[in-house]
Amino acid sequence: MDLSNVNNIQKIMAIAMGIALCLQRLSMAIGSICWGVAIACFLYLLFAAYKMGTLKAKIEAYKPYYKVILLMWLCFLPTVIFAPDLKTSIKTFAEMWIYRLMPFFMVTLFLQNKKYLAKIAVAFIIATSLDSLVALAQVLLGMTSRGWGFGGHTLNLASLLCIMIPMLLIIIMDDSFSIKAKNIAKAAILCCVLGLIAGKSRGAWLTLTIVLPLVSFRYIFKSKKNLTIALAIVLIIVGSIASSQEYRQRAMSISNITTDISNADRIRVWESAFYMIKDNPIAGVGLGEFRKVYNSGYRTKETVQDMVHSHNNIIQIWAETGTIGIFGFLYMSLYVLIANFREWCVSKSPYSLMIWGSWFGFMIFGMFDLIIDHAAITKVWWFVLAMLLYLKNCKKDNGVQG
Repeated sequence: MDLSNVNNIQKIMAIAMGIALCLQRLSMAIGSICWGVAIACFLYLLFAAYKMGTLKAKIEAYKPYYKVILLMWLCFLPTVIFAPDLKTSIKTFAEMWIYRLMPFFMVTLFLQNKKYLAKIAVAFIIATSLDSLVALAQVLLGMTSRGWGFGGHTLNLASLLCIMIPMLLIIIMDDSFSIKAKNIAKAAILCCVLGLIAGKSRGAWLTLTIVLPLVSFRYIFKSKKNLTIALAIVLIIVGSIASSQEYRQRAMSISNITTDISNADRIRVWESAFYMIKDNPIAGVGLGEFRKVYNSGYRTKETVQDMVHSHNNIIQIWAETGTIGIFGFLYMSLYVLIANFREWCVSKSPYSLMIWGSWFGFMIFGMFDLIIDHAAITKVWWFVLAMLLYLKNCKKDNGVQG
């Protein structure tokens, strides 16, 4: 294989993936086309690496993560094979657990280039900042009571911010990042906080209330400057909520599971889902089958809304894939959290903490909404994981700081 040709294909893949990540919420068509180009490049590079005998070495560098992903796939197999609707189950598995993981494979195998990844990361941070400002403008201009940004449901932007804000805060507070990186992160986090306020997602507010103190406490106690930054963020959020009766009522309704229909229906669908799990404990009701099975006999008369899913990652996966499937998903999730927390305790690598914080934010928000069903958001997460793993390995190898 011509090495220069391989390098050109890698560059095309990086450009296509960068455009897809930045524009997929604005235009599904552009996002899909760019993902298609990136995947075609990936398949070419996969074949080239196999022919050159370098594929095994590339996998070896991220072997623990490949192992837990493979275990998760194997745990999903029973529900795929024994699903009542095999076609739907295979399609859902391929889309949710192979196609949406492609950014992880692209980066870990063929995009080990700090320059390319840095450009994609900066472009995506700018895109997310603009996304947040659009959400704010939508509210200020009276277009909607809850900003959704570039596109999709308002909870899509909220889930994205639960991944991004913890990482931006770490960049601002950690001394290993450059002044330029910190300035970009400061501007971005301000935009993201405004988007968070405009989106009015109680799940996102609660998630970040839990996650942000955990990722920042060490930095806050070490530096008065970081304490000031943290207090400024808190004041912006709390001040915005306190100054508006609508925001105060929305914040106070977080624990209301009686008169708040959204909260009450979530509790009801969770209860129904547990009955589904009880009746299908081993392999679940089948991937992509939750709504059909739920409406066929598990929906309660008290439920007001048309609940198309369980609004909970863990409950949804458990109901659809059974005990075997949820074991695989939780094993993978806990591995990401525990492995990176342990590494952070030893090395204090900001990249380990960023992985931990973004995945913890993903998981906590996933207790209130089915974030794994947000195609654009899950692709972002898998890209972020792969990028941060690479940057962490770079720092281990040569001490290069972000």
